[in-house]
Amino acid sequence: PGSDRPAPSRLDMQALGAALPMIEHAAPLTLHSARIPHRGRAAEATIVGTSNGLAAVLGLRLEQGRFLSSFDRHATYVVVGARVARDLGRPGAPLQLGDRLPIEGYLFEVIGIAASLAPNPLIPVAADESVFVPIEGMRRLRPAPEIGSVIARTRDTPELNAAAALKTYLDGMARGREAEVQVPQQLLDGLTRQANTFAYLLAGLGGISLLVGGVGVMNVMLMNVAERRREIGIRMALGARASDIRNLFLMEAATLSIVGAVLGAGVGLAAAYAFIRISGWPFTLAPLSLPLGMSSSLAVGLFFGLHPALAAARLQPVQALRDD
Repeated sequence: PGSDRPAPSRLDMQALGAALPMIEHAAPLTLHSARIPHRGRAAEATIVGTSNGLAAVLGLRLEQGRFLSSFDRHATYVVVGARVARDLGRPGAPLQLGDRLPIEGYLFEVIGIAASLAPNPLIPVAADESVFVPIEGMRRLRPAPEIGSVIARTRDTPELNAAAALKTYLDGMARGREAEVQVPQQLLDGLTRQANTFAYLLAGLGGISLLVGGVGVMNVMLMNVAERRREIGIRMALGARASDIRNLFLMEAATLSIVGAVLGAGVGLAAAYAFIRISGWPFTLAPLSLPLGMSSSLAVGLFFGLHPALAAARLQPVQALRDD
C-alpha cells in the first residue's frame, strides 16, 4: 500500500535468503482465479503462482507426485489442491498424474496432487481450493502478474526482529511501494485476547444466570417451608430432629436444582446442535462441560437452599402447629 506503482513480478528468493539468514523458507505469491474444465467436469480454483519454497512454508504434503521445483520455472506444470482434485475427478476415474488441465487457454500437466490442508485464516491461500504453478508461468495467464504476498517461515530468531528485517528488504525491492509485514503470532495474540474477552463475558452471563437461578430456588423453598409448617410441626412432634428437617429441605433443593440442570443442559445441547448443523461446523462437546454444569447447579441449589432449610429446622413444633 501507499503507492500506485505496480508491485514487482519477480523476487530473487536466493538473494532474500542470503540477505536474511533468519528466514528459513519463503515463497512469493501471485493469485489469479479461473474455471478449470476437465472431462466434462469443472472447478473454480485460485491459481497460485509461487516457488518451490511454498510447500515447506505451509507444511504442505503431497498425496501423489511432487511439488514444484526450481527446475520447473518455465514449465507448464501444476500441482492440484485436494478439493480441486476431487471436483475434477469422477467416480472410478479420479484426477491422475500426467493429466492435462486447460487453464486460460494453456495446457498444464499435473505433476502433484496435494493432501488436504486445514485452512489458515492468517494465510491468503486456501491450499485445498487452489492449484499451484511456477510463478514465471503466471505470465501465460496474466500479462503483468504482480507479487501480492510473500510468506516466510523464520528460524529461531524472534519473529519481530525477522519481520522488521523482512520489511526493510521488501521495501527496497518494491519499487517505491511500502510493504506491510504481518506476524502471525501478533494476530494470534489479538485473537486470543478477543477469545478471552468473550469467555469472560460468557462467564459473567453464566454467573448472573446462576445467581438468578439460586434466588429462584431460595424463593421456592421459602414458600415451600411456609406452606408446610403444619407438616414440619407434625414431623417434629413425632420425633424428627432439627437435622432431619434441614436435610429434608436440602434434599428437595438439590433435587430441584438437578432437575433444572438436566432440562437446561438438554435444551442447550439441542439448540447448540441445531445451530451447528445449520452453520455446517463440526459439533464437539468438552468432556467436562456437563459434569461441571451439573455440579455448579447442585452447589448453587444447596447454597441458596440452606437458608430455607435452616429456617424450617428452627421451627418449634407447638408454634408451627398453632400458626397453621
